[in-house]
Amino acid sequence: MSSTPPQVALITGGAGAGIGHGLSEALAAAGWNLVITDRKAERGFALAGRLAREHGVKVEVVAADVTEPDAPATAVQRALDCFGRLDGLVNNVGVGLVKKAGEVTDEEFQALFNVDFLASFRFVRAALPALVATQGAIVNIGSVHARLASQKYALYAATKSALDAFTRGLAVDYGPQNVRANIVHPGLVESPQNEALLAKLVPDAKQWIAEFTATRQCLPQLVTAREVGELVAFLLGRQARSITGQSIFIDAGTTTLLWNNSQNP
Repeated sequence: MSSTPPQVALITGGAGAGIGHGLSEALAAAGWNLVITDRKAERGFALAGRLAREHGVKVEVVAADVTEPDAPATAVQRALDCFGRLDGLVNNVGVGLVKKAGEVTDEEFQALFNVDFLASFRFVRAALPALVATQGAIVNIGSVHARLASQKYALYAATKSALDAFTRGLAVDYGPQNVRANIVHPGLVESPQNEALLAKLVPDAKQWIAEFTATRQCLPQLVTAREVGELVAFLLGRQARSITGQSIFIDAGTTTLLWNNSQNP
């Protein structure tokens, strides 16, 4: 009696200290074999070894800059060579840009666009033949900035809005071939990167986070990277077989509030 082989997911930036880690952890815990890309090979191999020990899965690491034109084909081919299939793609890699729109240079915008949109498009394009073969799924990682405006985030928000629209188009184009596409928009996620960014913008990052969770969220706690990963694992899995073209927010209610909790009458 033959058993169904484990499903295989490709995660860009899957060894990152923030959401990337959460994605890889959650999918490995759900029994997925993984191909993860990361610019820092040692970080990738360290995570791969731990996930293999803890969850009994196989993890391949592709040391690559996702903006390199050949990176998507290399990563997809690694999945096919090592596992013979690809069932899920998670476009996670992203960078930020905190600057007023009128002050952004062409070079800064192009660098942002290359990572936050163009790389995702290229990975989707490279992965689609394999995903069509397995009737697989795509999950893109967006941001609450795709819907809400914040000072100095206009260009970052524009790339995430573009990714949102791209995801809907993918769902329409490839739904007839049973390939699903959804986008997850995290709010403020507990991560070293976010604390480091806030430390550059406000006098006391921890106090700012405490005030934000109390006043700008329905739920008074930060979203964790593992929670984002578990949502993505669900969307990639067979239980979500009828969910496609959706923009799903995991933000503790930030996009639900009409005004700050501190201003409630």
